Amino acid sequence: MSRMIRFLSYPATACLIVLGGCTANVDDAAAPETTAKVEEKASTEAKPAADRTQAEASKPASQTSTYNYTGEVNPLSLVSLVKETTSATEGTPDNYLWLPSDPALIQDEPVTITPPAGLSELTPVAVVPAANPLTKGKIELGKQIYFDPRMSKNGTVSCATCHNPEKGWTDQSPVSTGIHGQKGGRSAPSVINTVYGRSMFWDGRAPSLEGQCQGPPRNPIEMGDQTYKEIIDRFRKIDGYKERFKKVFGTDVTLDGMAKAIASFERTVLSGNSAYDKYVKGDNKALNESQKRGMVLFGLDLNDDDEYKDSMKGVVKRKAACTACHAGSNFTDEQFHNLGVGWDEAKKEFKDPGRFGAEPVGAKNLTSLGAFKTPTVREIAKTAPYMHDGSIKTLAEVVEHYDKGGNPNPYLDFELKKKLNLTAQEKADVVAFMESLTGEAIKLELPKLPPGPDGKSPDPRSAFTPPSQDKTAANDLHLFVR
Repeated sequence: MSRMIRFLSYPATACLIVLGGCTANVDDAAAPETTAKVEEKASTEAKPAADRTQAEASKPASQTSTYNYTGEVNPLSLVSLVKETTSATEGTPDNYLWLPSDPALIQDEPVTITPPAGLSELTPVAVVPAANPLTKGKIELGKQIYFDPRMSKNGTVSCATCHNPEKGWTDQSPVSTGIHGQKGGRSAPSVINTVYGRSMFWDGRAPSLEGQCQGPPRNPIEMGDQTYKEIIDRFRKIDGYKERFKKVFGTDVTLDGMAKAIASFERTVLSGNSAYDKYVKGDNKALNESQKRGMVLFGLDLNDDDEYKDSMKGVVKRKAACTACHAGSNFTDEQFHNLGVGWDEAKKEFKDPGRFGAEPVGAKNLTSLGAFKTPTVREIAKTAPYMHDGSIKTLAEVVEHYDKGGNPNPYLDFELKKKLNLTAQEKADVVAFMESLTGEAIKLELPKLPPGPDGKSPDPRSAFTPPSQDKTAANDLHLFVR
């Protein structure tokens, strides 16, 4: 999967430049010859099946495409290259993963998303990948796929099953529930503000939203034991999706397009303009006294013109040490930390290896054992239970965990190796401040899903409730991790 993610994260133009460099010494006269070959293949494809030789009929689709390209490098040659550099694609033809775009088919336009107050701009390259710029049609297409239960093998699970907009874009469960009611091994992270993420999943094994969304559809416990080919075949039989893909990507339905569309939609799920953000902008009355004390204990400064500062002399800034990890406008350092959650003292081992398990060979570090990614504190009041395993039920219990110095283990984060010694009032104040990070309501209109071959359109809400466990799950329990 990591090889696939790395390759698909580059723009197609970058791939052409690299490959073009390999042919720099080829005589320029070869270019017309390449074009002729493409046209010859196109004419072969146009022949009736009965008129084609057995050898021609057995050619893969990438070699018989009608795509007309007159450049130095034939993009069709990249189709098989994607397959060669992609893992976890058994049983999936190369032209299901990626296809060169036909610009003449595209009917889409760029869109600028203005984030709510308190968040950074969605700048191209720095925040939004150059290979996947935001467009109006792509976001709408991604929204449809996100809420479509036909992504799962039996039509019962969608992305929204575990990342439900009505539950803080998570499922508010200790661990996630997938197809046939099977249980996962980790809590579902929220989609909120993941546009700013440097890695995805609790262990950071996916470097982008595009990489992350390719995992669950093939996971036998999340959306079913199925190949990418099966998934894409289902979507290629839905006329509404075929038309959308042509208008957005200039291609048929592909894994690359699906990943880019879903990621684009998820980048619009933004939370900001909270009471804290209003306070920072100058409204000194946006926070109450408890929240202001909690803000200072958390590690932040009050406004210079806030009259309440005179009453804060007894409050120790950063006593709760929250900003050691929950820093920046999105309140996360995007790093991995060991809090001792999941440590079994009797067995002297972690139930979940965390970041260590995701690190590639050659980069394994024992200090990564039991370390998990720092989540954002924005909207934290809506995403209980907490921690990677959902083992802590309330924010008050979270503060208690930090106050005692976490769970001692050989690789405990150095910031937790001493107790905080917070008073009961200070603990309540820190919780009050975290609750002030609940932003304005995220506006969302559920999409109308295109009808399938049977003429029926699934209800996006049908997958909001996780499936109940059936006999299949009871007899064949597995774990999936997020």
